[in-house]
Amino acid sequence: MDQSRNRRAGVYMVIKTELVILGAGPAGYEAAIHAAQCGMQVVLIEKDQVGGTCLNRGCIPTKSLLYQAHQLHTAAQYAAFDFDSDQLRRQKEETVAKLQKGIAQLIKGNQIQYITGEARIIDAQTVCVNDETIEAEHILIATGSKASVPPIPGIEHAMTSDQVLAWDRPLPKQAVIIGAGVIGLEFADLLLDLGVAVTLLEAAPRPLIQADREIAQNLQMILKRRGAQIHCGVSITQIRASEVDYLEKEKAQTAQGEWIIAATGRKPVLCDCDLELLQERGRLVTDACGKTSIPTIYAAGDVASQIQLAHLASAQAINAVDAMLGRKPQFDLTCIPSCLYTHPEAAWVGLSEEEAQAQGREILIGKTSTLGNAKSMIEQAPRGFVKLIADAATRQILGGIIVGAHASDWIGTIAQAVSLHLTVDDCQRVVVAHPTWSEALHEALMDVDQHAIHTLYSRSR
Repeated sequence: MDQSRNRRAGVYMVIKTELVILGAGPAGYEAAIHAAQCGMQVVLIEKDQVGGTCLNRGCIPTKSLLYQAHQLHTAAQYAAFDFDSDQLRRQKEETVAKLQKGIAQLIKGNQIQYITGEARIIDAQTVCVNDETIEAEHILIATGSKASVPPIPGIEHAMTSDQVLAWDRPLPKQAVIIGAGVIGLEFADLLLDLGVAVTLLEAAPRPLIQADREIAQNLQMILKRRGAQIHCGVSITQIRASEVDYLEKEKAQTAQGEWIIAATGRKPVLCDCDLELLQERGRLVTDACGKTSIPTIYAAGDVASQIQLAHLASAQAINAVDAMLGRKPQFDLTCIPSCLYTHPEAAWVGLSEEEAQAQGREILIGKTSTLGNAKSMIEQAPRGFVKLIADAATRQILGGIIVGAHASDWIGTIAQAVSLHLTVDDCQRVVVAHPTWSEALHEALMDVDQHAIHTLYSRSR
């Protein structure tokens, strides 16, 4: 890599490299490491903090707070103690800092040149940042996303997810959350565990509209039992300092809360660019390998994807690097698990029952409750279930959902089955350990043929 510069003479030589990446979130830094491991010279540019939204203002701080709040809520059932919100924040910040340090060490250890600054794409192979000009064979845009703020009168009174995670004020007694998708449901779970009364307002006919209907039904029931008020099919008309006006079945209603949170999704962050890259609905358009309308420029993650998940962003970016090198893509991007870190957790992958039926498929269903699972009883976990969807003719596993403790940890088993086109018979042969949560998955597999050991079936002679 040519980095020679004569600053005293005021002459700045061009940096020449094979790959320059804009954004050091999951897509950017993992692509940089993968490219370096493959022998490429890499420059990684980030205008904010390494780790991107996921590490600094998304996945990691949210999950840290959710875990701690649930531990506090569980402990409070056995003994009275004073809640320390400062400790909650410190633990979250320590977790983020440790992960930031680890990523920085990986970047340095892989001899990736890291530059802090806001980059601009000048042409198909040139990027400028600060006082540097970088010429590269390939450019990867991985600039992520930011909180989307809906055009509602009075929206300035609402907090974004970034502001909630950076809170430095006393917790409210009441909170109104606009949006009952993944972000809204996780914030509802967090605040309920901390003793806050929560009202959820959702425009769609049910929460978590993108997931299997049974997930939404179960989580809605659980949240209501914990005291949440959930209103779906509503239209927000006005937000004030501590009130939200909305229409529900054409009737005017008002929800009150000291905190009003807009959990209405995220939108792409596009970098400064002197070229016209093809876009659709604010996102960069790419082919299956991440290539944009300009062949030397690739994009990955939230800036180009309708599905905004850190693990998908990483996989897209690594596949893009493989495409630059003329290699076969490493990841199957047709099978991406989604997770919800409420209590209990929920996770899903592949086709839902509704999606499979909409495709006109004849399907088989295997389902089991976690109520009788030994590990569930040991951990005193809330009731959950596992459901598998398989093709009736081939018995190939098409998808599955899990609602229950640690669902995010074992959805990967179903994802592997879907991605590798395994059949119910392939998976039924595997012996699973006891006592484990994966026994519930095996019970669901056996239920496809009504042979689950811990399910009582009616038998006709």
